[in-house]
Amino acid sequence: MAKMERGEGTWRLDPQEPGEGDIPKDVVSDMSFANDKVVSAAVTVALAAVGAVKTVIGIQTRIFTRLATRRKFLRRECSDLDELEQVVENAAAVRLRAIVESSIDSLKAMMCSCLFQSPAVLAGLIDELYIMERAFWVQPGRSQWWEKVVLPHWDDPLWQENFRMSRQTFMELCHMLRPVLERQTTNMRAPITVEKQLAIAIWKLATPDSYRSVAECFGVGRSTVSRIVMEVCQALYDVYHHVVHLTSAQEVIKGFAAKGFPHCIGAIDATHIPIIAPAHRATEYINSKGYYSMVLQALVDHKGRFTDVYAGRSGKVHDARIFRSSPIFRAMNQGTFGPNTTMEMEGERVKPVILGDTAYPLLPWLMTPYSGHLDTRKQLFNNRLSRCRTVVEYAFERLRGRWRCLLSRLDVRERYAPRVIVACCILHNICETKGEPLQEGWEEVVRSVSRSYQQPERQPVYVSNPRARGIRELFSAYVEKREQGNHR
Repeated sequence: MAKMERGEGTWRLDPQEPGEGDIPKDVVSDMSFANDKVVSAAVTVALAAVGAVKTVIGIQTRIFTRLATRRKFLRRECSDLDELEQVVENAAAVRLRAIVESSIDSLKAMMCSCLFQSPAVLAGLIDELYIMERAFWVQPGRSQWWEKVVLPHWDDPLWQENFRMSRQTFMELCHMLRPVLERQTTNMRAPITVEKQLAIAIWKLATPDSYRSVAECFGVGRSTVSRIVMEVCQALYDVYHHVVHLTSAQEVIKGFAAKGFPHCIGAIDATHIPIIAPAHRATEYINSKGYYSMVLQALVDHKGRFTDVYAGRSGKVHDARIFRSSPIFRAMNQGTFGPNTTMEMEGERVKPVILGDTAYPLLPWLMTPYSGHLDTRKQLFNNRLSRCRTVVEYAFERLRGRWRCLLSRLDVRERYAPRVIVACCILHNICETKGEPLQEGWEEVVRSVSRSYQQPERQPVYVSNPRARGIRELFSAYVEKREQGNHR
């Protein structure tokens, strides 16, 4: 029998064996009354903490709402509002943290006195602790910033500046992605809405903000932001992969012809996307400029929209090698990409071609510039080809301007980086098709940041075949005749 000594007598802890060592009734009454007071005080502290948190959050939300209303009328002249909003946010965060920390310290001191109370009392106390902990963990004040400030009050200029698209385009994306992203409501808590999921993902893609910063902005956990970004990127591929496609070949051919190069269905190029150091085989991702990168190879049409993308190869691999392993190489060789139409040049029928620089091999369907000594005809051909290839360079600049996660180090694991890169290309095409403007200053940011991550020099490739050289001669002669005809 378990016993505990107290002076000369004993107090039995087994209630089934009463005896002379039983606790006196007056002592039991005093202990019960004291413990009830402790429990009552603990619950009071928990309720007071929750009330204080809700008060601070309510004040912060009302201030944010008023600031958003003023911002709506002042438009861009609102640097003072930005500073005021930051001050309010910092003050609220400090106040919330102080409330929670002091309340938890008080409750911890009381918990030991509550261990032998009834299950109902303990359950009530645990519920209060859980409510207070969740209230601070999900940061409802910042969460309401999305529901009560952005959704009802932001106009199109603010949407375009922060989400890179108008409110209408954003809502159309939500409608299309809803069957994939919508989650069921459970007994634990309501799921994050599709609108909020898309907003979190686009905010992360459009800014250089860290996961912690995005989490604080939308009132969710950092791991939640990471999961949502990956899920939205996958959903964009599943639902919108068709937008990265050569939809109207004849329109593209006419567009490049207007720029000076005939029978062309696209311009191809590659760019290095900076990434964080991979956990495995990191040295394979170091390019010639000394930073970790992943290569994005893209084919674009005359308007700078992507018609084929290939991402995921390490920055150490040569562009020509990446090109030969890409799907577009196999598709063009097999004649399954683009139309089957031909064009007559100098008495011969020629299939559509794509344009590349000297880093790509000269092929019957891939035209590259002349090298070595150049006469007038070859120089004219090179100039026309170079002029048409600027569309792919400009497309990369616009891609980075909108989705700045590609501008500096992409902070996702190398296995997930291709998914994010392709999702950005899909969003680029959607924005270009919808006519979403590239705002003033975005391109300047791209040029400024790109100085820290310069593109590696492209090594020329001199491999060609006689048939490819013959086709290039046909194009060169055709361009020269058209140029002479325009001058007459």
